[in-house]
Amino acid sequence: VNAEYMGECLIPMVMGAKQVVLVGDHCQLGPVIMCKKAARAGLFRSLFERLVMLGIRPIRLQVQYRMHPCLSEFPSNTFYEGTLQNGVTAEERLRTNVEFPWPIPSKPMHSALI
Repeated sequence: VNAEYMGECLIPMVMGAKQVVLVGDHCQLGPVIMCKKAARAGLFRSLFERLVMLGIRPIRLQVQYRMHPCLSEFPSNTFYEGTLQNGVTAEERLRTNVEFPWPIPSKPMHSALI
């Protein structure tokens, strides 16, 4: 949960909600804290990281649909022990009859663009 929304997420919990469902990922990039005082107060940790540290066991993402398979390989291996599956194959992502075809269809990122 982004720091600007953390307060909104906490309101139901503080008000006594019996169940709360939060959607996010404690393995995602954490908040960027520019203020040293805020960092010392622990705001460099996301709400999800805090919940995991308190012993809340997250239900992890198993299938991703947003990234090309060769791009999802890094987060899968780095954060998910290689268990993250792709819901859309590389072949299913290829588009035909596109007015502006990608320079190298087999490569989702082009080195000239990086």
